Amino acid sequence: MDDKVYFLAKEINEELLKNPDVLLLNELDKELNDSYEVYLLSNKKDEVLEKYISLKEIYSEDDHQVVAARLEVKKAKEELNNHPLVKRYLEVYSRVRDLYLEINKILLDDFSGGNK
Repeated sequence: MDDKVYFLAKEINEELLKNPDVLLLNELDKELNDSYEVYLLSNKKDEVLEKYISLKEIYSEDDHQVVAARLEVKKAKEELNNHPLVKRYLEVYSRVRDLYLEINKILLDDFSGGNK
């Protein structure tokens, strides 16, 4: 690999690691992983989703059991996504993702569309 490209990539990485949103996202990620409340909400969402998928394989989409299970999944997802820590994480994650997309666009714009 070209030393200049490697050096520039390393510089970009070092700057990203100092970015306040990237630092905050890392902190929030740790908090999420350490949160028992979020763990319980996530497990509940996974359980009702699994139940819904199983029922959907057996019954039609409009069967009352499938409809009820789908509503349970919706409710569990809303509870998880409305937890303050999850909301904050998703907000910061969105900003960091946009930052990475912008960097990707700047770096790779010349290569898109078959221009190599």
